[in-house]
Amino acid sequence: MKLIDKKGKIFGLINIIDFFVILLIALAIVFGAKRLSKTPSASNAQTKKGIVYMDIIEVKMATVSKVKEGDPLYDYDKGTYLGKIKSVSYEPYKEEVEYQGKFVLAEVPEKFVVHVEMECDIKETEEFYQVGSEQMRVGYQERVKNKNIATFATIMDVKVEG
Repeated sequence: MKLIDKKGKIFGLINIIDFFVILLIALAIVFGAKRLSKTPSASNAQTKKGIVYMDIIEVKMATVSKVKEGDPLYDYDKGTYLGKIKSVSYEPYKEEVEYQGKFVLAEVPEKFVVHVEMECDIKETEEFYQVGSEQMRVGYQERVKNKNIATFATIMDVKVEG
């Protein structure tokens, strides 16, 4: 008995093109399942108290005045609770400009950087910190909101207590 007969069927049962299509679909399913099963999880991690330090950059005074201690912060997209604002400070926003052949930092009129400390519950894994349902890493931009504001905040540091 030949492997492929005159009609192009493998062992006389299935067309060779159909076989390759079925094989391709099976490989896609296996690859997809493997990729989805490798999603990191913090479900086994213990929740601890911590502080996330974030900067809200290049905003006007209207935004600065609405960021208040004690206010909650939520994830903008999912609406999940992230934590409570512990402290707020601000300074003028500075941008690098060329002056007499050198680059210097110059204040941008009516623009500010807001420094926020947020108290929150943090799950720490080897791969990431999780606050609410969001993964937090230094340098990551998190879109946050509350009753008064909706803005991007850049994570500057994450400290886990205990």
